[in-house]
Amino acid sequence: MRPHYLNGLLLLSLSSITAAQDNSAPRTEYNFPDFQGVWNFDDSTPFQRPARFGNRLFLTDEEITARNRDLQTSAERRDQSETAISTVVLEEETNDPGAYNYFWSDYQSAVANPRTSLIVYPPDGRIPPTRTDSITQRSPPYIDGCNDGGAIVAERPVRISWGAVSCDRPEDFGLATRCLMFPQSGGPHIKANAYNNNIRIVQTQDHVVIKAELGNDPRIIPLDGRPRPDERLRTWTGSSRGHWEGDTLVVVTTHFTGKLASLFLRTESYGSAEQMVLTERFTRIGEDAMEYEFTIEDPATFSDHMTVVTHMSRQVEPQYEFACHEGNYALTNMLRAARISDVNGDP
Repeated sequence: MRPHYLNGLLLLSLSSITAAQDNSAPRTEYNFPDFQGVWNFDDSTPFQRPARFGNRLFLTDEEITARNRDLQTSAERRDQSETAISTVVLEEETNDPGAYNYFWSDYQSAVANPRTSLIVYPPDGRIPPTRTDSITQRSPPYIDGCNDGGAIVAERPVRISWGAVSCDRPEDFGLATRCLMFPQSGGPHIKANAYNNNIRIVQTQDHVVIKAELGNDPRIIPLDGRPRPDERLRTWTGSSRGHWEGDTLVVVTTHFTGKLASLFLRTESYGSAEQMVLTERFTRIGEDAMEYEFTIEDPATFSDHMTVVTHMSRQVEPQYEFACHEGNYALTNMLRAARISDVNGDP
């Protein structure tokens, strides 16, 4: 396992916003730091660092003010857009059901993240180079994707999130399309997002359970030092084992299926997670704030390891079921529509 990515420098750099780290974290009845409850992981910080920042890790006060102003302006524009869409839907005929509009997204970052990117290592804040170009998959454009005359536009197995490499079989659709894994909360590392951006954490004396709002796979993480299962037993969420380093919960996960990518994003994926070692760190930085960090180590995919940091805020609302499942109607209907297109000779 690698040491903490900045060898303590992070705490010094964040002292102005995380002074609460100097205090004792709230404790459970078993005297462990208390992470229980619902946590929102929305974070407006970009995943990769814009080139203009170079190797600079933190924004200046002026840049933070400008970012907040831009976020407020964007929120006002979204509100205006929603009002216009609602008027059209109510007063004019439309084939847009309005299912995935801005209403369903949460863009309020309750705990400020002053970084220039969520990626904090490598130093340039960018995804490390892959070993070969062939291990990167990208979602095909809608117009050239599923109904393209049967051509396979990406290699199998499909590790992308949405879209499809063909409509020939269910396994050719993206993992999120099939309700198997989601880039926001699957992998199982958690990446900042404005949609279904909540997790629920439950603790006992010797286990931690993490249930993402988006998806159907609660992670039950033992803290008792038990051995991992046989190497041949591999799953979508892998095999996790947790331990405490001071007041930080550290979770190390291995035994992923090779059908999952090491880095699973919305429109692209990188490599195979079969040999990946994922290390996650959960640290309370305030009464209602948490810092979440994950490190991906996969020499078969990347030329270097990668560390990502995001912030979470405690929520008072309950977590509701997303209700997506592997036998969803959408997948059946897409396959049915493709067969009709085949019979009719449609392009």
